[in-house]
Amino acid sequence: MAKEYCYPQREPIDYSLAGLYHDTMLELTSQQKNEDSYNPQIFHDILYQCEPHEFCMKVFTNALYANPKRSDEELHKLHSTLQALPTTKSFNSTLQFSYNDLPKEYKSCLLYLAIFSHGQKIRRSTLIARWVAEGLTSKEDWPSSVRQANRCFDTLVGRCLVDPADIDGMGNVKSCVVSHPVHGFITTIARKQHIVETRLSHHLARHFSIFNDLQLRSSDRIDQFFKGLSKSSQVSLLKVLDLEGCQCFGGKNQRYLKDICSKMLLLKYLSLRRTDITQLPNEINNLRELEVLDIRETKVPPHATARILLLKLKRLLAGHIDPSDFGSTPRIPHRIDKMGNMEVLSNVKAQQSHDLKDIGRLWQLRKLGVVIDDKDSHLRNLLKAISDLHECLCSLSITISVAVPHEAELPEVNVSYLKNHPKILESLSIRGTSQKWRLLPLFIKGDTNKLAKITLCHTLLSQDDLEVLAKLPKLRCVRLQHIACTEHKLNFKKGEFGCLKYLLVEESDLTNINFEDEAASELEKMVLSITSICSISGVDHLPNLKELELNSSFCGSLLSSFDNATHIAKLTLSGTLLQQDALQLLTKKSNIRSLVLLDKSFSGSQNEITLKKDEFLWLNLLVVDCSAITKIVFNSGCAPKLEKIVWSSSTSLSGIDKLPRLKDLEFKGDQVLPEVREAIENHKNKPSFRSNGPETQD
Repeated sequence: MAKEYCYPQREPIDYSLAGLYHDTMLELTSQQKNEDSYNPQIFHDILYQCEPHEFCMKVFTNALYANPKRSDEELHKLHSTLQALPTTKSFNSTLQFSYNDLPKEYKSCLLYLAIFSHGQKIRRSTLIARWVAEGLTSKEDWPSSVRQANRCFDTLVGRCLVDPADIDGMGNVKSCVVSHPVHGFITTIARKQHIVETRLSHHLARHFSIFNDLQLRSSDRIDQFFKGLSKSSQVSLLKVLDLEGCQCFGGKNQRYLKDICSKMLLLKYLSLRRTDITQLPNEINNLRELEVLDIRETKVPPHATARILLLKLKRLLAGHIDPSDFGSTPRIPHRIDKMGNMEVLSNVKAQQSHDLKDIGRLWQLRKLGVVIDDKDSHLRNLLKAISDLHECLCSLSITISVAVPHEAELPEVNVSYLKNHPKILESLSIRGTSQKWRLLPLFIKGDTNKLAKITLCHTLLSQDDLEVLAKLPKLRCVRLQHIACTEHKLNFKKGEFGCLKYLLVEESDLTNINFEDEAASELEKMVLSITSICSISGVDHLPNLKELELNSSFCGSLLSSFDNATHIAKLTLSGTLLQQDALQLLTKKSNIRSLVLLDKSFSGSQNEITLKKDEFLWLNLLVVDCSAITKIVFNSGCAPKLEKIVWSSSTSLSGIDKLPRLKDLEFKGDQVLPEVREAIENHKNKPSFRSNGPETQD
């Protein structure tokens, strides 16, 4: 088939994966000013021993990139080891090569991941806080430990020891997963070092500190642990208790939290996120060593957080903000001024204006998320607090308890309230609309503005505001949700938004989005969730647009507007209710490497998708999680470069033996169909397969 695409016609050159990685390796080493230059043959020999496993090549290449000063002895030892092993055993050897070179603290942090299941999504923020609480990053103070933990996380991602799962609009990896080969490798080492305790059931291990005296069987549930907690003597040394998602506090079991606060006095990290707790007991203040308290997505009443007084607390991550009921938002602690170690204070509401004034005394506060009433006193004291924190505040989220934007012209806030503009503010979120003032202009003025991310929700955006945003020198991410635009359109003008990488527009009253030539020239990802008729033009002027996400039925009609956006490599559809003919148009697009079809991406309920010869010639990844797609049939010559398929129980697969490059399958459901499992087992590539069924309730 390759001959047909060669001009003039001749035999195509077939590059092996090992050859491509070898070229990368030579380019890397040629840039290094290293007196002891390597013989490039050793790279060639190692990479060809790794075939056909690209993962091994990737781990080896990234390990050498991270530290090019590896000795010839190390390289020849790796080559000899690979020679002596069958190719199926090459994973551990290359992983060991990368692991050996890690600093001691980074090794401990990597092994820590063995307490989670392979393929489980793990939030970066959770890992960082837990690593620090466990003492795995051995710096003398919290900020230094957090910085080292972040560097460790980035290193593990960079070495392909963990895989990115979610990446935000700023390009930061927000969550990760541990692949099956890595998980097996680190679990073996972690057991030898007693980081994973054999006496503690694996599905429960993620809840507790890694070093503990607990003994729980695999048949035990987390609520059984709490039943005997009041009499237990094994929990006094626990530093971490992560109960996210555990539904074990209902009814009389609310006393379990009181037992925790009375028995685990050395706790540094307590997550109750998405649990069924409905109260915080007064005993919460017994946890005098506590550094992180997470009660997001719970029904803890507002007054419960007002009583918190924990002098070592560094992160208070409070409940969710409900736009329909701001009164349910947890309150700022009455004695917040005494909690001087606080670095993150999120999703809390000011009951009195002086609560906001007290926040100005938290000299280490980096992230602030606060709900205020639309009162002069609230706004005045908030701005004074922000002014007091101008040296340390990096992230600011302001929610005003009026969620209906209007187009009336309002004055800007009195500048005198904000005497000192935040020097290092990178992220700004404004939700809700004041009936008295316009907040946005206050924070986006100034030549030295470092703002990189702006989120506007349920607020007014004028063309003047857009033009000021356009001139922010470091703005990379803009999220516009439920906004009202004075002119009902967004016009990105030539030369503006020069650094913008990510644009999200959700449920706004726009009728047109236009990009002029050389506007937003660095834009890489666009997410549209528009719920009314809207046109978009000029996307062919976006040379770096690589990823497009459409999330509503109105967006489905916009798909044709991107016909000339030839650089889009990843397309995600959700709620677009497309017809079969729309998919046929997509199959001919040579630029698409990744296609994600989510819920309601297709209309109807019995859609069988048949891919024919020469369709999706460059597709590498296919994700299908749409109940309307019941079957996908692959015919010979279709998707010749498809390497990975992720699908759910509502969809069956046929013809995967026709996919010559297939090497990875992931099933989301209870049980894969026997004929599909047989096809996987008989595939000549012996692709890896994993099934991610519903999580077991602990």
